[in-house]
Amino acid sequence: MPRAIVITGIGMVTPLGSDPQTVWQRIAAGETAAAPPAHFDATPFACPVCAEIRDFQPERYVPESKLVRLMNREAQLAVAAAHLALEDAGLGRERTYLPEEIGLFGATGLAGLPLAEVAPLIKASTGAGGRFDPGRFGRDGLKAVRPILSFKVLSNMPLCFVSICENIQGPNAIYTPWEGQGAQAIETAVRALECGEARCALGGGCDVKTHELAFLGLEQQGAFASWQKQRTGPAPGEGAAFLVLEEEGNAAARGARIHARLSGFSLVTRRKGSNGSEAYLQTLEKLRLAGKSLNGIVAAGNGDPLAGQEENRALATLRISASRVVHPKKQMGDLFAAAAPAQVGLAAWLAGRQGGAVLADCFGHGSEQAAFLLEQP
Repeated sequence: MPRAIVITGIGMVTPLGSDPQTVWQRIAAGETAAAPPAHFDATPFACPVCAEIRDFQPERYVPESKLVRLMNREAQLAVAAAHLALEDAGLGRERTYLPEEIGLFGATGLAGLPLAEVAPLIKASTGAGGRFDPGRFGRDGLKAVRPILSFKVLSNMPLCFVSICENIQGPNAIYTPWEGQGAQAIETAVRALECGEARCALGGGCDVKTHELAFLGLEQQGAFASWQKQRTGPAPGEGAAFLVLEEEGNAAARGARIHARLSGFSLVTRRKGSNGSEAYLQTLEKLRLAGKSLNGIVAAGNGDPLAGQEENRALATLRISASRVVHPKKQMGDLFAAAAPAQVGLAAWLAGRQGGAVLADCFGHGSEQAAFLLEQP
């Protein structure tokens, strides 16, 4: 990369904790957040578990409590993770950068809202035979819900609230809805720094896949195929993760602590009909890691046996090894749009604490696959 880009802030809110150290400790202890859903019955679905965040209090991170009522859970988690990332980077109230110099790039899911929040709209818009009736929707459906519903269903609102709460006014973009789009958000943040569009950037994602409508969407998208065939697979999770990225020179000039240097990244579009191994292999080949031994791999395995085998096959083909391999998505749940930022954040934390190079395999559902290489600065 033309300019050295470093990660100076890591903010995350996950089912295993709200800071990378706690998440690492719980992963090392073998803990898992997967459990039967607390707020709905998963019996109709192939997947019986999810990974929920317990005791989350959004008021701790939102400057005005009335804003909380306008946010869906994705937005609340995004605001919290972005705040924690900026705080971790030493960019609290007294900031080195102007609001217009800070970029904001993030990914969100398209899970919508829990059924209870949209049930009145669905019921009022349903015609004969249980089919959606556009006429009833316009006449009765919209009257059955609160006007603020629009704030909770638009995919760009989580980043909008982050911008409002943290006074970020620089370049921005949003991506949806899978792991690869979370990786794209980080890539765009890097590009904005490299071309001078921004002097500091937040890249990350948020997602909530722990309610019945989210489960319905995942089942329709084939994300529960391994559960249907082998009675094992990913545990849909909820969470958010954001990273503060800066040019190394700017970070050093303001005396920032640097977690890790981003030494390389690769994004590949999986061709329709191709298997996962081929896409994963292409992604890793672009990083030129063949035959190398790394200090760690934050692997993509999420409990789907086939996907795990495809990742292992790609690593073995290129003879990439590591002294430590972890599978956070198996334990903290698959965060989908927030998965890649969380994995890169954990890889950066490991590289900064233990040295050497750490690979984050951001493979998963959807066509876009990615990998990031982090090294101790």
